[in-house]
Amino acid sequence: MKLRTAIKGLDVSTILHPEDKSTMDTLKKIPGFKTVVEKTVGSVMEKYAAIEYSGEGINVSTQCLSTLNSQIREACRILDMEEIPNCSINWFYHIGSFSVGEKSKRIVFPSGSIDLLTAEELNFLIGHELGHMKCGHKTYHMLTEAMYRPIVGTEMGVIMSLIKMPLLNWYRVSDFTADRMGLLCCQDIEVAIKTMIKMAGLPKKYHNQIHIKSFIQQAIDFNKNHSGLFDEMVKYLSINAACMPWLVQRAAELLIWYQSGEYDRILNKSKSLR
Repeated sequence: MKLRTAIKGLDVSTILHPEDKSTMDTLKKIPGFKTVVEKTVGSVMEKYAAIEYSGEGINVSTQCLSTLNSQIREACRILDMEEIPNCSINWFYHIGSFSVGEKSKRIVFPSGSIDLLTAEELNFLIGHELGHMKCGHKTYHMLTEAMYRPIVGTEMGVIMSLIKMPLLNWYRVSDFTADRMGLLCCQDIEVAIKTMIKMAGLPKKYHNQIHIKSFIQQAIDFNKNHSGLFDEMVKYLSINAACMPWLVQRAAELLIWYQSGEYDRILNKSKSLR
C-alpha cells in the first residue's frame, strides 16, 4: 500500500458538491433545527444502531479484526479526524457501506466489502463514510432515513420522492461530496473508479479484468447523451427512488471534480505543510 499524504486543516466547505453546499447552508440557517433533530430522531436512531449492530454483527476493535481497525484509524489520520467511529461487520455479500450517528458515530460494512475489495479500494469506501461524518451530513441523513427508509426501493418510493423530493435529492447528492473525501483518503483515482465498478455489479470472476477506461467512457457518455429535459427528469426521479445514486453518475461527478484540479490543489497544499 502506497504512502498517503495526511490532509491537514481541510476546509470541508471547499469539498462540498455545489448542490450539497446549497442545501446544507439552507438547513443550517433554520434556527435550532439541527439540535431538535439530534435530540429526537437522531437520538433514537443512534441508540437503535448501537443495539442492532452490536447484537447482530461483529464489532471491530484492537482485539477483533485488528487489521481493519488499524485501517480505519489510519483513514481518520489521513482525513484529519480525531474521533474514531465505531465499526461493525454484518453478513451481507455485496459491496457497500453505511454510517449512522452524530454524537456516537458508527460505520457498518457488509462482509462482501471486506472480501471483494482490495485494501486500497476499502480505503475509498472508509473515506466515503468518514466524509459524510466530517462534512456534517449525518444528522440530516438520519432525518431523511427516518422519513424514507420504509418506502425507498418500493413503488411508493417514486410517489414519495415527488412529495419530499428536495431533501431526498440532497441525500443522494451528499454521496458526490463523500466520494471526493473517499478519493482524498485512498489518493488514487483509478482505485476509486475500480471500487465503483465493483459496486456497480462487476461479477467476482471478472475482478481481474477491470477495464477502467471503458467505465470512464460510459460515465462521460452518460452525461453527454442524457442531458435533455426528459432525460434529466427520468434521472432525477429514478435516482431519488434508488437505494444510492447510480454508480456511473457518481463516477462522472467524481471525475469532473478530479479533473478540475481541486484534488491536486488540496494534496499539494498538505504536502507543503509537512
